[in-house]
Amino acid sequence: MGGTISKNSQHYPDSRQIVTSYGPIEGRRLIHEGEKQVDAFQGIPYAAPPVGKLRFAMPQPHEPWTEVRHCKAFGARGIQKDSMLSGKVAPQSEDNLTLNIFTPVWTPKNSTGFPVLFYIHGGGFISDSAHKYGDLSICQHLCTKDVVVVTIQYRLGYLGFWTTGDSSIPDNLALHDMTFALKWVNENIGLFNGDPNNITLMGQSAGGASVDLLSISPVSRDLFHKVIPMGGNASCSWAIHPRPLHSCRNRAQEMGVLDGMNTLDWVEKLREVPAEKFGASLDMGAVDLKSDPELTIGPKYDNLFIPKPLMELRKESPVKPRLVGCARSEGLVLCMFGMNPKHPLHVLHQDVASILSEKFFPLKARDYQEKALEKLIDVGSDHSKEEWQRAMCELKGDSFLNIGIQQNVLDVLETQPLTPIYMYSFDYCNQKAYGIMGWKMPFKDATHCTDISYVVGNHIVMPLDFNEEDYKMIDITTRLWTNFAKYGDPNGEGDDAAELEHKWEPATIENPQVHMSLSLQPKLLPIYKQERPLYMAKLLKEARPPVNL
Repeated sequence: MGGTISKNSQHYPDSRQIVTSYGPIEGRRLIHEGEKQVDAFQGIPYAAPPVGKLRFAMPQPHEPWTEVRHCKAFGARGIQKDSMLSGKVAPQSEDNLTLNIFTPVWTPKNSTGFPVLFYIHGGGFISDSAHKYGDLSICQHLCTKDVVVVTIQYRLGYLGFWTTGDSSIPDNLALHDMTFALKWVNENIGLFNGDPNNITLMGQSAGGASVDLLSISPVSRDLFHKVIPMGGNASCSWAIHPRPLHSCRNRAQEMGVLDGMNTLDWVEKLREVPAEKFGASLDMGAVDLKSDPELTIGPKYDNLFIPKPLMELRKESPVKPRLVGCARSEGLVLCMFGMNPKHPLHVLHQDVASILSEKFFPLKARDYQEKALEKLIDVGSDHSKEEWQRAMCELKGDSFLNIGIQQNVLDVLETQPLTPIYMYSFDYCNQKAYGIMGWKMPFKDATHCTDISYVVGNHIVMPLDFNEEDYKMIDITTRLWTNFAKYGDPNGEGDDAAELEHKWEPATIENPQVHMSLSLQPKLLPIYKQERPLYMAKLLKEARPPVNL
């Protein structure tokens, strides 16, 4: 069953009315029977529409209202180009700075309120919205475990990350949108029975990188208390864009608004361009893994939000419990085509050389590459076609995410060794989950976005009717995630204790690979992917030059 309901698909009674700092709102009671009923307030504006003169400006407070505002449907998605697979799930608008709150109706056990799980969607910084992650499913699978859930939208792509390379406009506006939403939640969430002193920031893919950046930025790091970067984090090589000004100039040229060296004049002309001209689409097949992956546009170093190298910011930041990981076969999402080469070993040599390149290791590249391949597959033995395909996908997954996940654990433990950091690999997969995409795939396994689907209880890649085992996996995952939101420990306590064969132990400096393999029978494992990501992460950390700000 889908986890998102349309405004008119079924009648739901009105929610309770709440008077926010902007004015009164009313939503729907999406679960309106039984002891655990849940209210949903959707499309709440948390900032003024970023249009006209506010395009490329910092988020501003919304005008207050006095009449009851009906918040009963998701707000418009941000400006983006829809792919054929995504379809047009909802209208788009530059006016998209809204959030959604799903909150239990019953009285919280704690007098301070329910823990708050604040979710930031991914989409390569240029696409997606809160719609896809559901409303009814969030109420059913997360809120019923005694948490308030917030999902937000922010400016996407070039509208969220445009840069002039100087101070004419603020950089990283999308990150400032997220921060503005966090401030609104801190001020208002108590009205929804949420605890402003127990907020967990969760994001997936580019959203995972975003929540990690928010956890260390001096602008936002004091606004929440725990962090869950899923399938992406700031240690991933694609999290900071290497040449955003170059990307913006190219897009401006496509729109016929050239950078004429007067950036204030350039910005004024760009404000006259129709919003849809800024839209971009996410094409995972176009992600370049021949060198460090580079996205269309994204976060950059600046003088305010990311003003120092990331490791310096980590050292300065308050300790936050962390739950971090990704799916078992993240590279599979990049392996839809070209997976039947005549010489698979040559492909492996090419891909490992793109990670451990001669640029970084002019004298030792071959030795390092061979040792990495030894931790992947026995190249001297015969293998089936699928075994070669899995090895090729694994290397792409290493470049895309696996190394970044392991590096994030190392970075956090190096800068803040007392941080409780729980690492996972999401290994469960329903073989029917990929629908018509399945015929393109060399094999089926948990891949990018599989983990978040079982947190929100809504399969976000393709429509899927969950079966009994899927629902069991959802219950396992949501119990662990809500326990982390409540206690900073996925194991939980008392009535919330997770039913695990082995306690989920945090990673340590001595063993940074220990992680929970999440399946119908979760298992704690001491080694992550044959130690390959750890091996490459340590080499690359030493080889990459420091950031020159």
